[in-house]
Amino acid sequence: MIRILHLSYCDSKTGAGIAAKRIHDCIRNYNDPNIKSLLRINTIEGSNKNIINTKKLMTNFLNFFKKYLERILIKLFKYEDHIFHSISAFPSLKHNEINNLNIDLVHIHWVQHETISIEEIGKIKFPIVWTLHDCWPFSSTEHYQINSQDNRYINGYKIKNIFRLSEYVDKYCFLRKKLSWRNYISLIAPSKWIGNCAKNSLLMKDKKIVIIPNPINTEVFMPINKYNARKSLKLNNKKKVILFGSVDGGKDPRKGADLLIDVLKFLTFKKEDIQIVIFGKKNKHQEIFKNTFFEIHNLGIINSINKLSTIYSSADLFIIPSRIESFGQTAAEAQSCGTPVAGFNIGGLKDIIKHDKNGILIEPFNTKKMAIAIENLLKDEEKILRFSKASRENALHNWDNKKIAESHISFYKKVLNYE
Repeated sequence: MIRILHLSYCDSKTGAGIAAKRIHDCIRNYNDPNIKSLLRINTIEGSNKNIINTKKLMTNFLNFFKKYLERILIKLFKYEDHIFHSISAFPSLKHNEINNLNIDLVHIHWVQHETISIEEIGKIKFPIVWTLHDCWPFSSTEHYQINSQDNRYINGYKIKNIFRLSEYVDKYCFLRKKLSWRNYISLIAPSKWIGNCAKNSLLMKDKKIVIIPNPINTEVFMPINKYNARKSLKLNNKKKVILFGSVDGGKDPRKGADLLIDVLKFLTFKKEDIQIVIFGKKNKHQEIFKNTFFEIHNLGIINSINKLSTIYSSADLFIIPSRIESFGQTAAEAQSCGTPVAGFNIGGLKDIIKHDKNGILIEPFNTKKMAIAIENLLKDEEKILRFSKASRENALHNWDNKKIAESHISFYKKVLNYE
């Protein structure tokens, strides 16, 4: 018997939260009586007996207070890179709760917003498997290195500007991780890129690591008739559909909505030939896309995966113009629905998109070249159909729930020395 506790800030609303729940679900639904999976989250949304959340009003208030206190502190530290930072410094006592459970292994996902402190992670007595939903586990406070020249996670965090408080905070948080994490930690990387980053890092270079992509429910994310999909969404069937989606909206610089705007400026299609469909936090899309030449359909946050599947199926092409991606979950979902994907040759997208086979992969961040490639594809209906078929085959081969569950269970057994 292997009893796994997944630990995640949430099970929805964020890409990492959604991925954590999908991993938990695919393992739980594998129907192996010798595998038990529980998910512990730090929000109040948990909806079934296999998800543990905090129901005490005072505890939820403290969680809320710590989350926003951390955000205030991060602002005071004055980071200039416009990316997400976490200090994970406030006590939660999660390690005591976890250590008293009848489990064999803790699978950590995205545990920021003060879900558990750096020091408490080090006090967990069970073996830990950690999925790298971003770079925080092997970095300091930053979740990604938006600047490709930032190699501090490889070379160490040194003070270069004695007047910059953020540099002292980064050095201190990295030291806290280095001193605290003496327990048995193994890593799952959803892409080769983030796996290589971890292997090169000072903090995690000696850890056992395996590449396992995030699962996609290919029985839900599946192709449906394009005409019917567009009709249900009230889209014009005579126009080509370009799709862009980001759970957190278009203002996250990592997601590259500004790069997409540049791509659209280079397109020579007539206004009546193209419609742009976007989904995610509506208010964060509004300002960015307001001056776009083409017709825009802003669908906002999509809470139904069946509707999301319809949206993907309605598109001729899904664009993911990200600057950094640990995996590229929306790209995988789109491909599972038989929709070709265009992106830049970065991060986890290199594992998903095979250039000129199931989509378009362009040198970073050449928006003009991306626009030319998109035009050529959208003018070639036969090529779109070929890419669509290859996209669906790629999804079935690589991200099917059963296959991903088997990979996780096999790795758990290796970590626990059951094999």
